[in-house]
Amino acid sequence: MNTALPARVAALRERLTRLHQTGADVAEASELEGLRADLAVRAARLVPQLEKGRLLGEAAIVVPEPASLTEVRKKALGIQAKFSAVPRAATLKKGQAWRTMLEQIDTAGRDLANTVMAAWKGHRSVVFAGETPGAIETKLAKTKANTEALRVYETLYHQFKIAFDSLPADWAAIERARRLGGELEAAARVFDFNVPAEVKSFLEAVQSVSGAPLDLLTPAVLEWLRENGGTDGYRVRSADRT
Repeated sequence: MNTALPARVAALRERLTRLHQTGADVAEASELEGLRADLAVRAARLVPQLEKGRLLGEAAIVVPEPASLTEVRKKALGIQAKFSAVPRAATLKKGQAWRTMLEQIDTAGRDLANTVMAAWKGHRSVVFAGETPGAIETKLAKTKANTEALRVYETLYHQFKIAFDSLPADWAAIERARRLGGELEAAARVFDFNVPAEVKSFLEAVQSVSGAPLDLLTPAVLEWLRENGGTDGYRVRSADRT
């Protein structure tokens, strides 16, 4: 019995050590899971915006990266490097880096959402920059053909507006918005403007994606715009502007 006692004591000590280690591992895993959950909540809000930005980029729509997104990316890389060296929850919780990163993710998500939406809405004028149905109606000859053409234009314009009120869900939504722009431009060419020839050429060009060149803004056109209170309805824009 006496010779067996040291062996039993050693075995008990080893067992106690394993139990202690197991408890420590459980506590560590629990802490890491809590940190992971906090990060997942933030990522769930940021990732969809990143995907929308990527979708627009694939459609050749430029989405500038917010400075806040660049900053949070740098912060995350720094934290990742430290955790790779010492993979413990204490590494992540040390100082304010982890909390600051979570706050920066929230800020970057909001900034990116605004940037992506602005890029999409800005693309609207690239696809079609024609006037509203109401603005066109005041310049049209009151004929049956114009009434029907305006009805078609109004329907297309409403659908076109809705397409840019929210972000596109997929590539098909982008293509549909662009197709509506082309259909609107075609519909505008049907209108019979009850105006002098020079003014008609100008008004028709305004409805196109490329807009009206300056040589169409003749003195006669300017005079007609002044007489009809239309000078405030147009703006000169560089053809190179995107």
